[in-house]
Amino acid sequence: MVQSVLLSDISSGDYLKLALARPGERPGAFMHYTCSSLDEFNADIMEFLSANGNPRLRGAAFSTSGWETNGVVELVRYGFHLKRGDIRNLLGIQRLNIVNNLVAKALAVPQLEPHEREKLFGGDATPDQPIAVIGPEHGLGVALLVPDGMGNWTAMPSEGGHTDLSATNAEEAAVLELMVKKFGHVSRERAVSIAGLAEIWRCLALLDKDDVPTPPPEEIVARAYAEDERSKRAIALAMGWYAAMAADAALMMGARGGIYLSGGIGDLVGDLFDIEAFATRFYDKGRVISFLKGIPVYRTKASEMEILGLTTLFDPDLMPV
Repeated sequence: MVQSVLLSDISSGDYLKLALARPGERPGAFMHYTCSSLDEFNADIMEFLSANGNPRLRGAAFSTSGWETNGVVELVRYGFHLKRGDIRNLLGIQRLNIVNNLVAKALAVPQLEPHEREKLFGGDATPDQPIAVIGPEHGLGVALLVPDGMGNWTAMPSEGGHTDLSATNAEEAAVLELMVKKFGHVSRERAVSIAGLAEIWRCLALLDKDDVPTPPPEEIVARAYAEDERSKRAIALAMGWYAAMAADAALMMGARGGIYLSGGIGDLVGDLFDIEAFATRFYDKGRVISFLKGIPVYRTKASEMEILGLTTLFDPDLMPV
């Protein structure tokens, strides 16, 4: 009997992604299930396995946006937690990997086919050098991918999205001042995320002395397509801060292997993403511009990168039968 591994991402806060794969191979079809409780989580997994013939599992891997303490994974966006022992018992397995969702995305980068990434600007990647992956979605995730000297890669998580947001021009300073009044400490993900886009719009409305409800991010993007100036300004500010974060990650991590942009805000903005403006802000680092000029910046185009990255955690030659 062909044995499979179960792959799952539970990081969005709304749903559960599930797939099956043979160890070391790309996964098959993905399934999405609504997930708002532990009971629903368990039922979703069992329904998925049943729909796929109840395969014998050799292991499982999950990517999450929460954190793990003593075998308990807190899922803040979902309102419940997972226990390693319970998952093993549910699936009848011993091998279980649980990693940060940005770590999973980073692990997917070396697996990308040429059509699954798009080079936006920059030089050529330096072989065997670190790669940084930045994923602004509901929050702002950052991960580092480093070579191990033996042809493999190790992904390292970070909390770079919680570093301080800074301003470099008057408009950014005005928006940041309003955020400080609301939040106190202002991290980068307050601006560089899907929710951050709405927060920037709110601040711009206050600066315009326009007391109106803040629209959801999707509506802000739709208004920008319709040439609404405030919505266009909000997107420009968010993308400017995004570019600054990408450049800082390149400098702090020495990411001469490349910067990979992978997150829901890029999909949301779509054709309103101004590559030239992004590059200009990325290079706005004074004396170290020559260092940044040599770093390629890519946009990922693969779907379900977390699931793809999870497949790399299972070496078919080392998996127990």
